[in-house]
Amino acid sequence: MKLSAAISSLLAIVAVSASDYSIPVTNDVGLVYTNMLCGTTPCSQTNLYGQPTYTAFLGNRDYRRILMSFPLSDIDPSSVSSCTLQFPPTADGVTWSVSSVEAYDAKTVTPATAPKSNNAVAQATGTGKVDITSACQNAVDGMVSVMVDAFGGPVTIPAGASTLTVSA
Repeated sequence: MKLSAAISSLLAIVAVSASDYSIPVTNDVGLVYTNMLCGTTPCSQTNLYGQPTYTAFLGNRDYRRILMSFPLSDIDPSSVSSCTLQFPPTADGVTWSVSSVEAYDAKTVTPATAPKSNNAVAQATGTGKVDITSACQNAVDGMVSVMVDAFGGPVTIPAGASTLTVSA
């Protein structure tokens, strides 16, 4: 009985010491990768910051990506036990692909100047939730920045509607 009580006490300490945080996106921007024109400017030089919605889609010759940043503020990245990127409800059958990227300036970034990444952090199909724990654990200067792609059809989400759920 004493062993059971000791284990229960330890579990209570662990549960109390862990905290959950819901962090809204602070910077998001849509980028269009194509040779076509967006108005009179090539889309590859266009910044869609400040739009009401952003679209992610990997097409045959044209594609759209969404860059997002979340501040971890006072959370020590090494203490992160789980980290989930939550998108608003979307179409079924869409596969989200999330890559970790370096910091960017949402107001000035373009497809030509966007941070590059071959570091795919995670993929998830249809749920709108993607586990990006490794990206949060490797946050630089208190910021998690990711590039979002979608396979299976274009997905449009409202600007500022995505959140990060962090357990630390």
